[in-house]
Amino acid sequence: MVCFAALAMSSCSMLNSAAGSNSVAAASGQSCGTAVQGLYQSYKGTGKVDLTNASNLSNALALATAYTNLKNNKGDESYRKAFTSGLIASSAGLVTQQNADTFVNQMLSTSGLGNINTQNVAQTAATASAIVTLLNTLRK
Repeated sequence: MVCFAALAMSSCSMLNSAAGSNSVAAASGQSCGTAVQGLYQSYKGTGKVDLTNASNLSNALALATAYTNLKNNKGDESYRKAFTSGLIASSAGLVTQQNADTFVNQMLSTSGLGNINTQNVAQTAATASAIVTLLNTLRK
């Protein structure tokens, strides 16, 4: 009986941990989708990613954070699924069920996204190039 109770508590703890991880992944995906939407609209309007613009700068940092979170959990399929769901939900139709895998794979393989941080985000050439590479997967 004691063994059964300990097993039940352990199972609940593992489920809560997985559910917590999925909510963190979904939130990261939502942040990514919002950032991608903002960056894409700016890129579509001007043909470039202007990192002197405060909104673009903020979105670039949010994208880099989401990239790092995804990269750190890339072997966790449930994390990736929750991240992708959040991304689709918040990207205003830019990332869809049809292009989500392509986008996420491109995001994971785009060199430079992991190097964007508050100290170097203003190094516009490399940062903007990494972001443009990713946004080009969304061309409509």
